[in-house]
This record gives sequence, structure tokens and C-alpha cells, in this order.
Amino acid sequence: MEINPTRMQSVQSPIIPVVGELIRQNPGTISLGQGVVYYNPPKEAFAKIAEFLEHPDNHKYKAVEGIPALQEAIAAKLKADNNIEINDKNCIVVTAGSNMGFTNAILAITNAGDEIIIQSPYYFNHEMAVIMADCRPAIVETDENYQLNIDAIKQAITPKTRAIVTISPNNPTGAVYPPAALREISEICRQNNIYHISDEAYEYFTYDRVKHCSPASFPDSSEYTISLFSLSKAYGFASWRIGYM
Repeated sequence: MEINPTRMQSVQSPIIPVVGELIRQNPGTISLGQGVVYYNPPKEAFAKIAEFLEHPDNHKYKAVEGIPALQEAIAAKLKADNNIEINDKNCIVVTAGSNMGFTNAILAITNAGDEIIIQSPYYFNHEMAVIMADCRPAIVETDENYQLNIDAIKQAITPKTRAIVTISPNNPTGAVYPPAALREISEICRQNNIYHISDEAYEYFTYDRVKHCSPASFPDSSEYTISLFSLSKAYGFASWRIGYM
């Protein structure tokens, strides 16, 4: 049986279990690796899940974009916390984790050979998803403070560029990109007719009065902005694999 060797070869070995084994072999090691929150999901969620399971209709196929009640809750959260208004110009899609959302986005907007601009240091799964889609990750170094290098990003754009990826708050550096820098990225995307993929899995991980900014909240940004969110970090649902875009 034939397989796609290029796609399979682009699947990277999971580094987190390797690091986990090294930690087990060296007691006392402090891991700065995987983002695992210290808190459990809200207790209200467990009560609602038990209630949800009691309804026979909930065990049948549901809307591909996510069940209506969840869609409504997410829309309310986006408006309250992110200043993103859901209307006839945008929509919500619930995914099996934020990684699935990123992969879906790449598959939807690219053809083989296209390019996606990724800031370095970067989240390893983003690079892998781009390569698995038979596209090229165009790596752009951030500055000495791990902030966006706008000039370098502009220079990295080619006719094959389909999107610029930002992660704020950032994984792995923790850097938070200011609104002004994200506005510049959004304007670059608008001018070049490409997408701004904004990974916001760590949206609540800000400190010292620094505020998170969602690019999709900028006026007239819906057409070219794809936002990714995760319940793993925000609410402690890591193994449940729930995200939305």
C-alpha cells in the first residue's frame, strides 16, 4: 500500500515525552516545556456535562460548526473579553483543539508550494502543519526582546505568501505583542491580500498590567483575520481537546 512519504516524513517526533523522560531520570528538574495549567476545569462544567449526557439528541450528529449553545457562549465571550463582534461578516467554528484549527486554516487557504510566515522562536506544531500541507514555513526572527520585526516580515513576503502567523501571548517566549504592532501586521495583510493567523491560546497569560489584544477586534479586519483559541489553557481542559476559531 502506498503512502505519502513526504507528508509522513514531515511528522516530527513528539519532543514533550522525550523531555518528560529526561526529567524523570533527573529528579528535581524544573520543566519550562509543556504549557500545563495548575487548575482544573470549572466545577460547573462537570454538572453541565452530566446534564448534557442525559439528552438522547446530544448523542446524534450535530452542526459541524459546533452546537448552538456553545456557539452562543463563545460569541458572548469574544465580545466581552476580546472585543470581537460576531456578525454576518465572520463566524465561529469549534475544533478538536487549537492545533486542529491551525491545520484547518492552512489547508483552507493554501495550495502546495505556498508559504506561511512564522515568527521565531515558534511553536513547533505550526511549522509541522505547514510542512505537512506541502507548503514552506518562511521563518522570520523576532528582535532581541522577542517582539515582531516588522521590516523583516515585510521583506519575507513573496507572491507565494498566504499568511502571517502571530502568537500573542507567545509560545514559547511569553512575549505579548502590543496593539500597534498587531495593527501593522493586519495592515500588511490587507495590503498584500493575505491572511493574519492570530494564535491566542494564551490570551489570559498576561502580567504586570499588560493587556492582550485580539487583531480580529480591529475595524474591517474580519475578511483577512483567522483567530485561534483554546480551552486547554484558558479553562484547564487540556485532555478534552476543545478549541475554536
